[in-house]
Parts: sequence; structure tokens; C-alpha cells
Amino acid sequence: MKNNKITALVVDDSPLMRKIITDILNNSGKVQVLDTAFNGQIALQKIEALNPDVVTLDVDMPIMDGFTCLKKIMEDRPRPVIMLSGLTQEGALLTIRCLESGAFDFVSKPLGGLSKDIEKVSEEIIEKVIEAYNNKHRIALKRLTMKKELEAARPVISAEKKSLMARPASGASSCIVGIGISTGGPVALRQVIPMLPPDFPATVLVQHMPDTFTKAFAERLDSESQVEVKEAEDGDLIKVGRVLVAPGNYHMRVKKDRGFLKVSLSKEDPVSGHRPSVDVLFKSLAEEVGAKTVAVLMTGMGRDGATGLAQIKEAGGYTMAQDETSCTVFGMPKVAIKEEAANEVVHLSKIASRLIGAANQKK
Repeated sequence: MKNNKITALVVDDSPLMRKIITDILNNSGKVQVLDTAFNGQIALQKIEALNPDVVTLDVDMPIMDGFTCLKKIMEDRPRPVIMLSGLTQEGALLTIRCLESGAFDFVSKPLGGLSKDIEKVSEEIIEKVIEAYNNKHRIALKRLTMKKELEAARPVISAEKKSLMARPASGASSCIVGIGISTGGPVALRQVIPMLPPDFPATVLVQHMPDTFTKAFAERLDSESQVEVKEAEDGDLIKVGRVLVAPGNYHMRVKKDRGFLKVSLSKEDPVSGHRPSVDVLFKSLAEEVGAKTVAVLMTGMGRDGATGLAQIKEAGGYTMAQDETSCTVFGMPKVAIKEEAANEVVHLSKIASRLIGAANQKK
């Protein structure tokens, strides 16, 4: 930190984007951009020379791309990194891999330089750079432990084995599991969803993420899991052995329809600052499923989900919050714990087994 400001390096192959991001950060009054770089190779040299607190890193660049650069940063000079990604399916998948490899979070690039898009991204990038800096001690700790825990715990599932796996064909679920998560989610959920057995109760999940990214995220999780993981479509059946992920930019609710539980998607105004909102999903679970709900609120900034978790608890459901030590950002769970919305506080490594146990008791 220089002059009480967070120092940053901005890495992007577009001169326009380098200027936009630099101006956004410098104008915040809280961040000082030390320099810029137009590819990963130059970025590594400048990180060595300048030692910035935080790096913003474009995903798609010539000579050395953001993913390769990120891996080298995390191996040699680890620090908080915010990825900047274009809204393409290919870019989305690569961004998910960056998050799994240690990036703190990502921001979608504004398209076409429109002032309203830049204004929207301004607030997001400033907030995430500051949050990344404030949680740098967690990043360092998690970098040392996460990979070992992840590899030790996660079952290896080949494509052949997955195709042969017996998944329940339909089966309405008596118990429904709800998961709400934000910053740190793509890494944390790889320690939860792949641990669930193929006959695990129907699960609905909100991960704060823009559209395009949620599809790539769901497909990535699906490839590693015994349960089916898919981006939800309006009217999708909620059933045993399936995890439905709320699509970016849509609220997702659970609703009864002729004896079946389905998901309903809508584009109403953001709630708790988000669309999809965890509060919207959790409130619908409290109303439609009630005491047969098991829900967990995991790592993330802000307070989305705390109110909904309390409503599930009041309806007789069983509620959990991720503990501080295993969160990337102890924001959402912290509010839930403070407001006594959680029946139990759980370390990330125990969430899968506790969900299984709690769901079995609700059947």
C-alpha cells in the first residue's frame, strides 16, 4: 500500500481498456495504478519490479494469456488477482478455470465503451479490488491448503463412469436443498457438489455470476460430479440427483405445479443488489417447501441470503452458514450468523457431509 492507497497493476492488450480501468481505479481515491502491461509476459516483469497489492488481468491476450500468467503469479509471487473477461462462452470457461486456479474474482468487460456499461463496471471493479486487498491474508492461507484438500477429497469421475452412473430418472424429492454463494464460489463448490452421491436430494443453487458464465460454471461442475448439474431453464423439474443453477441475470424461485416442484425464472428488479438473488430463492423455499428445506449460505460479499436463510429457519427448515476460516470473503455468512439465521456454522470441508446428514433427517 502506497500513501494509504491500494496499489494495482492493470494488464490488458487493449489500450482503450487499459485507460478505462486505470482511470476507474485512480479516480476512486482508494487505489493507485502503478503501471500497465499489454500481455502476461510483461505483467510478470512488472509485478517483480513494482510489487503491486492487486493485479487486474485480462483473460484473452497475445504472447502470454491471462490464465498462464495467473498460474505463474500464484506459483512465484502470489497476490490478489481480478480477472477481466469478455462475454463469450469460451472466455467464460477460461474465466472459471482462472477462479479455480486462484483468482479472487472476475469482472465482465464493458462492451463497446458505452458510458452506462463503464459506470456499472466502475463500481464493481473498485469494490472487488478493495475486497481482494482486504482479504489477501485469506488468499495466502487458502492457496496453501485448498489444492491439497480439493485433490484429496474429490472423487475422480471419468466420462465413461459418469455415463454409466445410475441417476434417478425422475423421482420427486421430499427434501429440497438450497445453496447460496458469491465470491469464492467456483472453488468452494468444487469441495461440495462433487462429494454428493447420485441420489442426493434435489438441489437449487444461486451463484452470483453474469449470464454466459453460469452455463460454463454449471457444465464445469457437472463434469466433476456424480449428480447432474445444469443451468436452470424456466419450468425445469426439481428432482433427486439434480442441481439446478440459477442463470445469470435471472431470479430463480421454487414453485409447486400440479404436484411437482419446478423452478420459475424472472427478470424482476435486483434484490439485495443481485439478480439472481439468494434471498429470492431462499424465500421461495421457505414458502413452498418449508420444514423440508436444508439450506446453506456460503462465502461472498454483502448480505444477500441472510434474510432468506432466516425465513427458512423460521419455517422449520435446517440452516447452515460457512465458517469464517474457510471463506474467501466472510460477508454473507457473517450477517446470517450475526442475525441467528443459521442452526449450524460449518467449515467448508464438512459442508457436503453435513448436507447429506441433514437431508437424510428431513426425508
